[in-house]
Formats: sequence, structure tokens, C-alpha cells
Amino acid sequence: MGQLLERLNWDTASGQILDADRRYVMMRADVLMGLFSALPATDRQRAFESLRASVRNHGGASARAYQASGTADTGAFLQVMAESAADLGWGVWRFDWKPAQALTLTVRNSPFASAAGSNEAPVCHAIAGMLEAVTALVLGKAAGVQETQCACMGASHCVFQGRTD
Repeated sequence: MGQLLERLNWDTASGQILDADRRYVMMRADVLMGLFSALPATDRQRAFESLRASVRNHGGASARAYQASGTADTGAFLQVMAESAADLGWGVWRFDWKPAQALTLTVRNSPFASAAGSNEAPVCHAIAGMLEAVTALVLGKAAGVQETQCACMGASHCVFQGRTD
């Protein structure tokens, strides 16, 4: 169990789940991914990109808070991020960091890929958005992220590359 799971306040009297002032929503992965599959292809891609940007911005605020709370060491910060992802049901994350160069993330059991079923293109845009935020924090400048393998396309796991080109 990671630090996030220990910090979450399940306030059932108020109907909310909080980590400090950050509110979480528990939702089945198939409900979220079903929204995307119901959209026409052009709208689906725009919606995926909007999710990615929202996670980069709002999830990035969580990542900045984790880093500011005493995990300034890169290895410790990446461990907290991996544990937090597991705590939230975002799969098992493993980072491979090359200082000042790139950050690779391998995700086993992505809920996004699992719920999407078989697809012709990667679907883990939420993870990509979070990795953009994390890579920018680790490498010190805005980063681009590409999902190079996705379990929804038949891979055994999802792989993301974060770079500051």
C-alpha cells in the first residue's frame, strides 16, 4: 500500500474521497472508456486529447504536491508516483530514468487498455498526460510523451516514452 492510499479520506458522510484538498472520484474503468468508444472516431481522438491535457494539468498538480512534500529526490519521487498509480487502480508502473534525457514508463495491467478492449491505436491517454507532468518535473522542462506499446493492441503491457526534445 502506498502513501496515497493511507492519506485518502473516505468521507462517506459528505460523499467524497479526499487527499488534502484534492477530490477523487471512484468510477469503473469500463464506464469511462465506454464514453470514448461511443464517440465517432474524430470526436474520440479530440476527447482523448482533452483527457490527456486535463490529467497533465490537474494530475500534474498532484504530482507537484507529492514532490513538494518531501520527495524531491528523483528516485523517491518516481516511487511515490508508481505507488500512487497502483493505489488509484492505474496499473503497476515501473519507471526507467536516464538523467537529463528521457523517462520510460512501463505499465502492467492498465485499466484504460483493459476496459477499451481490442483497438487499432493506443488508448492510455490519461497515463500519457500524467507522464507528461512527471517528466517535466523530473527533467525540468516541458516534455512530450508517446505511448509506443499498448495492451489494447495486443502488447503484454503498455510502454510510454517521455522526452524533452
